[in-house]
Order: sequence, then C-alpha cells, then structure tokens
Amino acid sequence: MEDQVDEESLIVQLRTAFLQQNLEPFDSRDVSKIRNDDRAVLAYLKNCRFNLEKAFNMMTESLKWRKSFGVNDINKESFSPDLLTDPYLYFKGYGKHGEPLLIWDIRRHKKNNTTVNAEMKKLMPLLLDRREGAKDYKKVIMLFNMSGCGLSNIDYDFIKYLISLLTEYYPDILDNLLVFEMPRLLSAAWTIIKNMLDEDSRDAIKFVNKSDVLEYVEKDQLPISLGGTNEVAATNVMENEFQSLVDKKQTSPRRTQSTTSSDSKTSPDKNMSPLQVTPHDTLTFSVQQSNAESLPQAIKMVNNREVQVAYKVKTTAPEHYRVKPTVGIIEPGQECEVSVQLTPGSAVTASRDRFLVQCTEITSPFKGDITEYWRSVEQGKVTEHRLRCKVVMNGVPSKRKLII
Repeated sequence: MEDQVDEESLIVQLRTAFLQQNLEPFDSRDVSKIRNDDRAVLAYLKNCRFNLEKAFNMMTESLKWRKSFGVNDINKESFSPDLLTDPYLYFKGYGKHGEPLLIWDIRRHKKNNTTVNAEMKKLMPLLLDRREGAKDYKKVIMLFNMSGCGLSNIDYDFIKYLISLLTEYYPDILDNLLVFEMPRLLSAAWTIIKNMLDEDSRDAIKFVNKSDVLEYVEKDQLPISLGGTNEVAATNVMENEFQSLVDKKQTSPRRTQSTTSSDSKTSPDKNMSPLQVTPHDTLTFSVQQSNAESLPQAIKMVNNREVQVAYKVKTTAPEHYRVKPTVGIIEPGQECEVSVQLTPGSAVTASRDRFLVQCTEITSPFKGDITEYWRSVEQGKVTEHRLRCKVVMNGVPSKRKLII
C-alpha cells in the first residue's frame, strides 16, 4: 500500500521555499499565481511524484522560462492572420474522459519556415495557458497527426520543444501524446526523437492508427481527417474570444449592416440577415444546482432566402457547452435547430459567456464538406448574430459570482 501524501503540507512547503528566494528572475504575474493558487503549486509536486527538491527545481526553471519567453505577453498581435484563421495546431474534440484534444497537423509544418515556426512556438503556450486556467481543468491529449508526412515535415528541434512544454513547463497537463498514422519511413526519425527524451516523456508517447486511437477518443470526437465524424471547425483561443485579426479588419459599415450588437434587444432585420434566429438575444439554461448539467436548449434558425444558407455556431467558452451541430446548411424556406447544453460545473460563470451565429448565402447548390467551405468564405459576406447566456437555478437567475 502506497504511503499517504499530505498534499496540503507539501504545497505550503514548496510555496514557502519558492517565495523566499530572489524573485527578480520571474514574472510578477507568475509569482502571484504561485502565491495564491494551490492547484498551480500542486501540479509541480504531482509531476515530480511529491519530491520537494525536484518540484522546487522544476518550478524555478519553468517560471524563469516563462519570463524569458514572454509567455504572459503573448496576444493576438503576436500572430499572422493566416495562422489564426486556418490553424494547424488547435483544440478540437475530447477524449473518452473529457480530456481536451490538442491536434498538430504535422504535414503542414515545414521545418525551414522559420517565421511561421516562431509563431507556432508562441501559439502552443498560449493554448496551454488557456487550458491550464480553465475552471473545468482536465489534462490534455496531444495528437501528432503524421498522416501523409514526409522527411521535410520532421523538425527535431520543434518536436522536442513541444514535448518539453508538455512535460517540463506545463506540469501535470499531459495525459497522453498520441502519434497518429506514422509512416514507416519515419520510424528511424522517431527513434532519434525518443532518445532525446527522459523516461517519463517516452512513456507518455503512444503510436496509434485509426483503430487504436479509438481507445482514447470516441469516433464522434475525432475530426473526419483522422477517421472520425467530428465536423466542428478547428478552433484556437483567438477565435473562441471573437478577437481574431480578421475581426479587427472588418469595416464599421459592414458590421452595422450585417451584425446584431450583443447589447441589442431586437432581432436582426429579415431583409438584412439570411436567417431568422431564435432566441433573439439571450440563451437561457435551467439547472437544479451549480454542478449539474442543464436541460438542452435550442438555437432555432429559419432560412428566409431563396438560396441555401450555411451557418456556423461558436462560443466564447467551448469547453463549457455541448453544441450539436455546430455547422450546416439550411435549404430555402427550411429551419434548423442547434442543441446547446451546459456541462456540469459550468453554471457559475455561464453569464459571462456568449454565442455567435454566423451565416452566409450559398449562391450555387452545394453538397460538399461544409467545414471546408467555411474556410473560403469572404468575411464581407458573413452575417453575425450574438447571444448572451443566462442561467436559471431552481427558478432563480444565478448571480455573476466568482467562487474561489
């Protein structure tokens, strides 16, 4: 029988040891997190199997790196529009136990493209920071999609960097690292990579194909490109917050004509929007208690055009909701309902969340991949409808209250 660990006592000891040293090499925002967040301290202890000395050294090196790399200052201006609108490092779907699935499409990576790769090195910690700070925190499954890769895609330094992030700088965040459909000609390359890693990092790596991956991720959570049925568009942190550089480039006249303000109490003019969206401005969820799952709610859309209309539904907090379907096509004069359900434990902060319904007319009959179609849509042809979220708990609207 394993010895019992006094986590509370070890957290205090590690925090005290860290705060007693010279704090100049660290970002004050990270120091504040160590001072106030038990979970952040516990992550280092768990990673080091509750060895205080190892945890102290790991915390020290990790936070020095964060300051030197400028992690806390990475924002949307750090990236090119192309990387934000068509990312190849992104969260999409969940593992069997609710672990967020972080996918890297390696065949789109070119090791000699130094400019893009420098941006990718910034995107990874930004995505991991967002997950690490989520209230419904779960470990991440990282999936290296190697289908169709060649030697030109294998970047030893970059792969080692990603694995270092997951195993050293973001302790207790990696559940499994899945290497998907690795071509045989790259076996020797992966032998070299594995020899660069420590034993724990090597143990986290699993080589899987379309059959094996189902041990970790259900088929409806896997992207179609990986043999699954998940049609949800790839998302990154910028898109989730409605703050992409593309949004910034939209002109005021177009936004005035085609969007409904999140503060507006009126529905979009039918002559201006291809879809009539219900509810008009607020999506209300009913829960029995704060940690319970809500009853499914519906976003109803009616196509009032004589052509097909494509739609896409996004939210500022995708980890808090189950949304089906998120993309689709509505035929002329027809209607569609999107089911939205609040996940357990998300009720407390739901009043801060927003939904965005985007739609665009399709002038020629379309029967292809609607997710791919959205990648080529011009922003000037997109109409937007924004919805607030509200929670009714046992018949009483919940207050916006942060529980610490």
